[in-house]
Amino acid sequence: MARSICIVDSITQPENVDGAAIIAGSHGGISSARYAAQLGSTGVIFNDAGIGKDEAGIESLPYLDEFDCPAATVDYRSARIGDGVNMVKHGSIRHVNDTAEDVGCSIGQTVLDCVVTMNDADVDKVAMDVSNELFEEKRSGGAIPVWLLDSIGLVTEKHEGAIVIAGSHGERLAGEKRSHVPTEIAGMTLFDAGVGKDGAGISRLATMNDRGVPAAAVDVHTARIGDARSAWNDGVFSYVNNCAEVIGVSEGDTPHDFVDKVRAANQHSC
Repeated sequence: MARSICIVDSITQPENVDGAAIIAGSHGGISSARYAAQLGSTGVIFNDAGIGKDEAGIESLPYLDEFDCPAATVDYRSARIGDGVNMVKHGSIRHVNDTAEDVGCSIGQTVLDCVVTMNDADVDKVAMDVSNELFEEKRSGGAIPVWLLDSIGLVTEKHEGAIVIAGSHGERLAGEKRSHVPTEIAGMTLFDAGVGKDGAGISRLATMNDRGVPAAAVDVHTARIGDARSAWNDGVFSYVNNCAEVIGVSEGDTPHDFVDKVRAANQHSC
């Protein structure tokens, strides 16, 4: 049965894909998998984001196997994370789940070959309501609140003025016409996603710098991408932006250090 193909920069963008196979620029971590499981897709391809600690960058693969949903990830060095079109043009498949393998997907395929294979398979669309699993928690203990969010797609106006510890990769989305961070925040940490092709995994640091917001990237090998609690508990920074440097944040610091320094600077901007 002929089906459509949906190409997006982030798995948080579509609300329903009505049986299409999805090429998403998102990391392949658990938070992306939970979004994908809600969309009614018949397959999905992510970026492996450097794989990282506990292979969190490809945790979507076994998770989506539970729903009999074909899933694959591209090598983060082959295509820019956060850029669906770049994945189509340049992505090379590095991992597939059991369901994808069963329908004919394989390591080394191009993204287009892999998604067409998924699209041609006789697979029922997945539409599970797992939205309640998407994680959000507020930490107190200072004048500036701290929110742990597995995805920056969860940032809303209620987070205005807060520090956000995010499970997301640090790429500014390729098709982002207005900021994916819709309110003014005091600071943000993300994941470096292995940095990857063209340094895409940390490009949002510069975007936040332009807004006068301190931002830092957690080394994907120190904490689990897609998991804000892991970033908070275990993360160590590999990169920081200029605004973060101004207030004393440096490589090797932790999100706890970041929060202390942002609070001490009283929302200092550069």
